[in-house]
Amino acid sequence: SKLTLAFGVVPILGLFLVRFENPRKPEDTERWAVVGDLPSMHFETDDTPTPALALRLYCAIAQDWADNVIAGRDLSDSYPIEVAPTPEHAEMLLGRIAFIRQEVIPLAEPRTGP
Repeated sequence: SKLTLAFGVVPILGLFLVRFENPRKPEDTERWAVVGDLPSMHFETDDTPTPALALRLYCAIAQDWADNVIAGRDLSDSYPIEVAPTPEHAEMLLGRIAFIRQEVIPLAEPRTGP
């Protein structure tokens, strides 16, 4: 396996591209892994070929969990985030997501122009 830092903002988050030499399934050759001062998560790279798109997907997955927690909905279809599903945790996560969307994702966007 090979682990490559694709994008990072210390100590908030690190986005790693994980490449597996002998995956169980061909579609599991590559995965994104997000770690840091937020819930860790890993997911496929198929629809998110760039770090900015991967971070957008991270935010969408985390927001789904937080929205479902706040609304008191079933979490069986949400990503299994490893904290107690309390409104307080959901609000903290929504704050981190907002910061990532406003401050971090623009830094990960491809640069254009001079």
